[in-house]
Amino acid sequence: MRFLVKMVVLGFLALMALPYFAPQEYRSAADDNEAGPTPSAFELAAMVGEAAADVRNICVRQPGVCETGGEIISYAGSRAREGLVVAYAMFRHGHPSMQQEEDSAETPAE
Repeated sequence: MRFLVKMVVLGFLALMALPYFAPQEYRSAADDNEAGPTPSAFELAAMVGEAAADVRNICVRQPGVCETGGEIISYAGSRAREGLVVAYAMFRHGHPSMQQEEDSAETPAE
């Protein structure tokens, strides 16, 4: 859960920094789409605080969501672990299709 929160925060930071590195044609298109007043930093902080409080209380309101989320994270972790084992085996020993090519390359043709 902590990893997901970090990824969300870093994703938002990347999206906030993206306009500064984009070419001018994309920045002008983004400026044309802005509508309405921009909230102040204090209003944004208050909104973020309310959203964080709501996320903290979701397990109290709906315990099934936390149970299901825990199961999903556990399943995803086990699948990622399996994928890591397969990737390590492929890195360490090579893919079976590569082994066949190496065997045929090592035997000299007569």
